[in-house]
Amino acid sequence: MKNKLLSLILIFVLVLQITAVAYAEESVIQEEAEQTIITALELTKEEALELALQNSMELEIKRLELLKAEVSYKDDIRGIKKSEDNIEYFPLRDPLTGALIPDSAINLVLIKNGAARRGVELALNIAKWNLAMTENKVSYNVEKAYFDLIQAEKDHQIAGESLKLAEKQLEQGKLRYQLGMMSKQQLLGLELGYSQTKSGFDASAMVSELQRMSFNNTVGLTLDKAVELTDKVQSREYEEIDLDASIKKALEENGGVRIYKENYELSKLTLQAVRARYPENTFRYREQEAETKKAEQSLLQIMNGVEMGVRSAYLSLKTSEKQIATFELAVKQAEEALRITELSFQLGQNTANDVTQANINLMNAKKSLAQQIHAFNLALLDFEYSTGIGK
Repeated sequence: MKNKLLSLILIFVLVLQITAVAYAEESVIQEEAEQTIITALELTKEEALELALQNSMELEIKRLELLKAEVSYKDDIRGIKKSEDNIEYFPLRDPLTGALIPDSAINLVLIKNGAARRGVELALNIAKWNLAMTENKVSYNVEKAYFDLIQAEKDHQIAGESLKLAEKQLEQGKLRYQLGMMSKQQLLGLELGYSQTKSGFDASAMVSELQRMSFNNTVGLTLDKAVELTDKVQSREYEEIDLDASIKKALEENGGVRIYKENYELSKLTLQAVRARYPENTFRYREQEAETKKAEQSLLQIMNGVEMGVRSAYLSLKTSEKQIATFELAVKQAEEALRITELSFQLGQNTANDVTQANINLMNAKKSLAQQIHAFNLALLDFEYSTGIGK
């Protein structure tokens, strides 16, 4: 009797030890799981922009180039002032090519007509405009990457909704099969539809992950950093556009137009200076005259390019905006078609393939709507940047 009691006590103690060990192991596993949970960085579009502007190495280089240009500007302006007092003291450089001009007669005209100062100022302004255009480019790339990632996540969400629906249809199909209300072939059709939907879901997860890494790279985060974008996917509102005023604004503010316009003005002033030393029938004069024509042609080309950019962005914006309503209607129709198809299937009037196809049609309609909203947002983004300093 005592031996039996002792055995029971030993078994009880052993059970307690095993339970304690199991509980300890479970606690460790749970603690490790909690430690491995990755905290996602929440970002609004504005916060992503700020982060990218802080991390951009390209911007840092442009800032250093501006500092260098400011030092050169001070030195060159001092030289021009000395040359104004003594034309032989400081040989000027060609305001376009940067080559030294040994001819004092040409130097004198370049100083008097302001070309010397304008050339030095242009070099400084180009550094300023390049910095501003680089900031614009970084901002544009971040906004586009933000919208692209939202779109990829939206596609993944739609694929998830479709997968849940396919899973629900498959479970109902299995029940109906067990009750003898549908054939094995119809059940296989539902299983195939579920498998196809699962494949689409997995593919969308991969695309979303790749887009997240691309976004991280754009804003300066490590590729493995989890992010959560807090802005919603929707059509952005904007004020009514005056196309002519927008084109005028773009031509006035675009950095490339500013540079080519000033190059053309400096070329005309340089031609004026060359005329003071060389007659119009000389090679030197004809050479400078040809350069002036080239500068004028380049200015006209970039102005046409800027205007075309504004007009094409405007057309894309208006076209994509009009199509959103059509895709919204397509989603409603696909939802109703799926509802009717499922009801007909339950009544034995449709096949499992009909249900699967209706589910696919709904998923495609939702994806098309999301893509159209994405296209509209990008078109608006392109238009906004086409009317500024450029990128």
